[in-house]
Amino acid sequence: MKKKYFWKTILAILIVLNFITGCNAKKDFSVSSNKDTLNYFYHADPSNFDYLVDFHMTNSTQFENLVEGLLESDPQGNLRGAIAKSWKVSKDNLTYTYQVRKGIKWIQADGSEYDEVKPSDWVTGLKHAADSKSQMLFIVQNSIKGLDDYVKGIVKNFSHVGIKADDKKGTVTYTLNAPESYWNSKLSQSILYPLNAKFLKAKGKKFGEVTPEGILYNGPYILTEFTSKSVIRMKANDAYYDKKNVPIKKINLTFDSDKDPSLQYRGFAKGEFSAAILKPADASYKKIYQKNKNKICYMYENFGTYYGMFNFNRQSYKYTIKNKNKDSTHKAIMNLNFRKAILFSLNLEKINSQTYGEQAGPLSVRHSLVPPNFVSVEKESYGYILQKKMNELNFDWQSVDFTKDGNNTSYNPKLAKKCFERAKTELSAQGVQFPIHLDTVEEENVTKLNDSKSMKQSIEETLGQENVVYDIHKISKNKMISVTYLAETAKDKDYDFAFYGGWNPDYCDLNSYLEMYSSSIGSELSTVGLSAPDQPIYTDVDKDIVKTIGLDKYDELLAKANKIKQIDKQADRVKAFSKAEAYLLNNVYIIPIRKEVIPCMLKIKPFSWSNSSVGIGAFVNLRYPRWKYVKLQNDIVTVKQYKKAQKASDKKITMAKILDEKK
Repeated sequence: MKKKYFWKTILAILIVLNFITGCNAKKDFSVSSNKDTLNYFYHADPSNFDYLVDFHMTNSTQFENLVEGLLESDPQGNLRGAIAKSWKVSKDNLTYTYQVRKGIKWIQADGSEYDEVKPSDWVTGLKHAADSKSQMLFIVQNSIKGLDDYVKGIVKNFSHVGIKADDKKGTVTYTLNAPESYWNSKLSQSILYPLNAKFLKAKGKKFGEVTPEGILYNGPYILTEFTSKSVIRMKANDAYYDKKNVPIKKINLTFDSDKDPSLQYRGFAKGEFSAAILKPADASYKKIYQKNKNKICYMYENFGTYYGMFNFNRQSYKYTIKNKNKDSTHKAIMNLNFRKAILFSLNLEKINSQTYGEQAGPLSVRHSLVPPNFVSVEKESYGYILQKKMNELNFDWQSVDFTKDGNNTSYNPKLAKKCFERAKTELSAQGVQFPIHLDTVEEENVTKLNDSKSMKQSIEETLGQENVVYDIHKISKNKMISVTYLAETAKDKDYDFAFYGGWNPDYCDLNSYLEMYSSSIGSELSTVGLSAPDQPIYTDVDKDIVKTIGLDKYDELLAKANKIKQIDKQADRVKAFSKAEAYLLNNVYIIPIRKEVIPCMLKIKPFSWSNSSVGIGAFVNLRYPRWKYVKLQNDIVTVKQYKKAQKASDKKITMAKILDEKK
């Protein structure tokens, strides 16, 4: 899933030093001294502000600044009270009671008060989410008592669901089906945010429209303007309960279509913007790097994993060549040795360097879906636990290092060719014709195209064009989005293999990563061309494919891990999940490729932002920022300053510290 945010303006402009990228040479950057106005960029128009239903990061990136729930992440990585003042947990760890702060207001777009935020607003919110079939139901549906029965229609009365509110006492209470040591970490997800019943009724179907009037506000900011593919503007919410932690008072975001790789750098160099993401694919980047290498910082997204996916049941050929070899391609994708051949043929270090540059590309390589440092058991990190499970499977994995990021050990041309020869023998017996054509769609964007071109070169040079051809089909960004990660159903996914998968955990448990490819309820199942049994488009074809590729056995492993609920058995739970991930990786349903490492230049105080591995209310990186806590500074951040702040931050943050803070 998804996250993130920024600043303000005054005077002072100093120009110095050589400024590159098509602009006139000068002597340095203009530096604004205004520290309460953020000027930055956004990359995709938000399409829905129904924060209880919509799960797309292009939307949550904006509305997480506008609405707030019971808990939030602070800059030290603590999960602390937001609208909740405090909370209590029952002895059996099944009941959580939250004391809601008094005097919190729902504010309208014009800044006027609409109503007070009441505990019953959380009941309204969850009911709306359930009735609207929220995209986030998978996070809580099996956690909250009675919710699964209500969603499935077994129980019609929402009062039977395990959420109760007492507006007089000011409490919200959740009752769980089983203990969840990570339950509090789910409360930073917007499906558990409040909703005013009167406003929802008044707005009807217009609730959640992307306009200033589409929602009510109880968060740090209020939306003041949105013009499609142009600007998003916000101002600080004067009624916000925690104003002291909102240093930035105005936010001005300019649309960046990504068509101009040096747009952000030029604006930052002129002193017009507070930060800039740099694009190593830009022809001028080498000069930019040489000139500014002591001011180019790298933002790591440690807990987000990006990966490639195979389409096991491709049905759409809207933007790709309708070649006569569709059946051969399908049979190849269904073949495990073929999928392994693709995996071992990918030079991830080289591919990732197209996006992050030669300096950061190698650091971004990741081979597992769950990050190796996400949890530790008995002083052993998850990466080492997974390594043991992978080594037990077969010799193919002996050379791959799952214990840490930043190694290119899955790139193994010799093994890739060996796996392909196995596949070719098996596929030839099925009448498959070679070469196998793998379609992918890509937006007309230099950085993205270079990623795909590097992937194409790696596959074809390793396996030979007489065996595999990776066909790149260039289309507009909007069209690409519509048939990849924003495609509504599996049948709309228009690719054979594509590098569009990305996931941030929704809560502090391994299940948050691994459940998304469950063949029964997986939220990301459509990315591999499959539908879940409860979906209208589910057919016997889905059922047969799941059985053929063994994804049903993956469900069994997940189920075994999820049965371990006891708070004192978490080590066993982690080990059980590592066995499930080993199965997922060994069967190459997806191919983990990297974590995000963003080269950037900043006038943002390093690590002043909220820190967390989970939830939408955290500053993931410059692409997905939450602006509360963020501070601006006059001078450009140096590498030395950034690393010093990072080191200090790392000492305070492990994964996510869940504190029962009475504040």
